[in-house]
Amino acid sequence: MSLPAQPEQDKLVQFAGVGYRAGGKDILREVSWNLNRGQNWAVLGGNGAGKTTFLRLVRGDIWPAPGDHHKRRYFFGGRAQASPLGFKQATGYVSSELLDTYKRRQWDLSGFKAVCTGLWDTPLLYQQPVDEQLERVRDTMALLGIEGLAEQSILTMSQGQAKKVLIARALVRGPALLVLDEPCNGLDPASRDSLLATLEAVAAGGTQLLYSTHRHEELVPGTSHALILEEGAVAVQGPLPEVLASPAAACFVPPKPQEPEQPPANGEAASYDYLVQVTGAEVNVEGEPVLAEFDWQILPGEHWMILGENGAGKTTLLKLLYGDYRPGLGGAISWFGQKGRPTMWSLRSRISLVSAALQALHFRPQSGLEAVVSGLFGSIGLSREVTPEQMEQGRGHLAEMGLSELAERDLTTLSYGQLRKILIARATITHPEVLLLDEPLAGLDAPSRAGVAELLKKLARTGVCLVCVTHHPGEMAGFMTHVGVLSNGKFTFQGTLDQYQDHGGGL
Repeated sequence: MSLPAQPEQDKLVQFAGVGYRAGGKDILREVSWNLNRGQNWAVLGGNGAGKTTFLRLVRGDIWPAPGDHHKRRYFFGGRAQASPLGFKQATGYVSSELLDTYKRRQWDLSGFKAVCTGLWDTPLLYQQPVDEQLERVRDTMALLGIEGLAEQSILTMSQGQAKKVLIARALVRGPALLVLDEPCNGLDPASRDSLLATLEAVAAGGTQLLYSTHRHEELVPGTSHALILEEGAVAVQGPLPEVLASPAAACFVPPKPQEPEQPPANGEAASYDYLVQVTGAEVNVEGEPVLAEFDWQILPGEHWMILGENGAGKTTLLKLLYGDYRPGLGGAISWFGQKGRPTMWSLRSRISLVSAALQALHFRPQSGLEAVVSGLFGSIGLSREVTPEQMEQGRGHLAEMGLSELAERDLTTLSYGQLRKILIARATITHPEVLLLDEPLAGLDAPSRAGVAELLKKLARTGVCLVCVTHHPGEMAGFMTHVGVLSNGKFTFQGTLDQYQDHGGGL
């Protein structure tokens, strides 16, 4: 469907036949679209469809591919212009890329200072805000309920906590247009509902919204329009109800909830009593206690879902199991039925991790195949000579996961969801005994979520122990046996999936 023509005075942005190329590949093709005053748009589409590129192109962070018939115009200050200058300064932007940059470059900003950078839209704070600006920062953080993150380093925040800080950063200038790339990724259900209500209020106050999402439940109330991208081209655009009723919206249809099954078969029986045992553990991060008096064990044949609000300690728990953190004095952790700490290489060969922080480290020029093969060595990128047999092993593993088309793609040209799939392939190429997953389905479209969930179920049936942090337990219930609910660094519940449901837990 096409949109009716709008008077010039109603337009904010106009695309006519716009394209974008990167890495020798067309990321966007012949995009024609108008953003008009008073409209709030959702940008939908599968992984790699070009959604993030589209958002960056609208804001003016990147330039269209050259071409006489390509036209990108901004209507700002009563006139039309090809340059985004002026328009960009009135736009707030939220994406995972900035958070990945903070983590990759180890830029250690407090939550308060990170929000302050939004006053000038710079990644770091280069000048001291005046009193009126400081008050605005405090008010914006209060609006999102994140005053408690003011002094915490963004490097030690959970993914959800950091996302809230970046949203406050984008809002602090009172932008006319707020552009958000997957704003609800990493948020617990309560935080997600609160954010959607806040964005609805922001839109009602006159700030227009342009955002991408993969999940129906993450549509902001009051969204008026949507477009769906397929392979870089607009498949359909128009009023939201019409777009959701179109055949192209299949990428947005959520997979059927996983029905709990009998515990997956464990493959060969383990020769030890437990996989991981934690006793009396306390873990401090930046001098602050995150896990306290923590006791837990994972037995062979068990697969655990870890639930809890943002900041409960879920990611810290995974890092403890992975060996990145050690318990404080008086606590202990042991693996595979053996007392004493194994060598890091021994541990890495038997336990793999997929997380947003690890994904940030891998976002560098390398092919998908190279990234997957690096999993054989536990390295970030390939730092040693690789045999033809190892490369063939990587190709076979990508083919098994249905990712062969990403083998030669540069990781810096992949979407967030495509990169997540590559890292899951990297983590499983060594056939680990324990696979730690921090929001593994975040950033994936509906068909990809269903496909990765099916892969994880297959891994569980072959004897790989899964420990998965998630805010969407219904997507994991079909291959999980146990549930742990974290709050303030302690389990408030741990038991079987049936016990969790009997306890009143929802899926």
